[in-house]
Amino acid sequence: MSPLTKKVHWPAALCALVLGMHALLLGWSAAANSATFDEPAHLAAGTAYWRHGDFSIYSLSPPLLRLWAALPAVLAGAASPGTADAWQHSLANRHWYYADQFVYANFARFPLLLLLARWGMIPLSCFTAWITYRWAGALYGRGSGVVAAALYCFNPDVLAHGSLATTDIGTAAAILAACWLWWRFCLSPSAGKWILALVAVTAAHLCKFTAVLLWPMMLAIALPIASGLPGFRKLMLAWIGLGAAMVLVLNALYGFAGTGQALGHFQFASAMMTHLQSRLPARLPVLMPRLLVLGLDAQKSDTQSGYQGFLFGQMYSGVQWYYYPAALLCKLPVSVLVLGVAAAISLLRGPGRLWTQGRRAERAMLEAGLIYACGVLFLSDLNIGVRYLLPAFPFAMIVISRLWERAITGSGGALRWGRNGLLALAVLEAMWVCPRFLSFINFAAGGPGSGWHLLTDSDFDWGQGLIDLRKWMQRNSVPSVTLWYFGLVDPAVYGVQSKPIIDDEQLVGISSYYLNGLENRMVTGAQQRAYIQLNYYRSLQAQRPLAVVGNTIFIYPRRVVELAAAQAKLAAGP
Repeated sequence: MSPLTKKVHWPAALCALVLGMHALLLGWSAAANSATFDEPAHLAAGTAYWRHGDFSIYSLSPPLLRLWAALPAVLAGAASPGTADAWQHSLANRHWYYADQFVYANFARFPLLLLLARWGMIPLSCFTAWITYRWAGALYGRGSGVVAAALYCFNPDVLAHGSLATTDIGTAAAILAACWLWWRFCLSPSAGKWILALVAVTAAHLCKFTAVLLWPMMLAIALPIASGLPGFRKLMLAWIGLGAAMVLVLNALYGFAGTGQALGHFQFASAMMTHLQSRLPARLPVLMPRLLVLGLDAQKSDTQSGYQGFLFGQMYSGVQWYYYPAALLCKLPVSVLVLGVAAAISLLRGPGRLWTQGRRAERAMLEAGLIYACGVLFLSDLNIGVRYLLPAFPFAMIVISRLWERAITGSGGALRWGRNGLLALAVLEAMWVCPRFLSFINFAAGGPGSGWHLLTDSDFDWGQGLIDLRKWMQRNSVPSVTLWYFGLVDPAVYGVQSKPIIDDEQLVGISSYYLNGLENRMVTGAQQRAYIQLNYYRSLQAQRPLAVVGNTIFIYPRRVVELAAAQAKLAAGP
């Protein structure tokens, strides 16, 4: 093999190595962590789609990723109860009740079925990494492509969600693929590229409602690339045609069920959809499938009352504008934050600054990523996890990889060593918490040991600690605990013998979610849930736990919990 051939192929080989390591880490994480809060409902709904054709179960987002995740479980013979009982509940809540039925119908096999579903999500994350490599390589060279892929593959937030049976990583894959394929079409239009873009755009709209942000993203991609008025007109016609074709294909996939029904025939529950209905003619035909429209309404109805948010020790209802920036400062590795600042400076200064002639294709990519990030920052009605920003992560990694382009940073030894050192540190920071990626907090913010004071829910404690708890109980010969657990799967599924917190056990385990004073549903018996809040959480926070399991479950002697409750009651007065 000639030296020239070696030079051409080493980036691809390195990228393959990085993707292989990414897949292994995701596989390990999938096996080491118990079911997160949402996963049982996603998996159960997916099986209902395949077995019963009932797409009303979990309609708060479109069905594609639940179909994908559930397929391995269905092929493995997962039991799928009938959905008639779930229909007794509202569209916004029936998936939680059906999830209970599914878990108990597959009680002994549920961990295996979930593991199969999780492993099925890993190719989607690897696909996202591959597109990141290709896009960065096209802009800055294949060396930068490898760096971008590595930054994505070893990002703790990506590793936390890349193997979960949820909609987050699949949505990131579909949105990135749609933008990349549209970008390629804009640079060199052809019918084949337009069709590929249509497939990806349609897939994104079948993943999550936030795919609506694709339309301004694609417009932002087209504008810098269009050369003069004729080029702009052609791309705008292609953009409009893409929208029309997507609507047609989407309706066809739903079998045109309810398509064209008059707006006045809908009974909406959310304030947004009710307001929209009141402002538009009742006879206006709705050009989307009825179930898709009702699902959007159910999703907005579910969030309009204001989910509990938590940031830096403070609870609040609804959203705070600074939540995502503050959370990212804790959840992103310090090395990535430093590289991000350096990349931002390089965009504004030096030979590689963004407005230099020949940077139109790069501007197109950057503007698309910024539009998605700003859309989530300013339009989101939830503050429960940076996972909602995951589709913007590949764009950020591509921008950072520009630091490895010779035309931008030159070949100075100090700079080369600095950027490579920070890249290595990014990998080490991810390995630091492996396989507990969900509870990653960077060392500047205090690390995972301090993370529960800063963030919760899918940013830190999402119910993933039951396997760690079982292992701790086995090592310490603890047969049973009283457990206040943040999660909707019965702990006994994972071999954790426990009782609700009202029962008498010598040791008490409390999820950090409840230790921070938040309220949510908790398992209180077989297919039984109750809203629980620890009203003496501040008194208990002052007590030293016997152990902290998996960064998220705090173990206390019962007398310590009783003492904290008594102190809180005394402080409250008569």
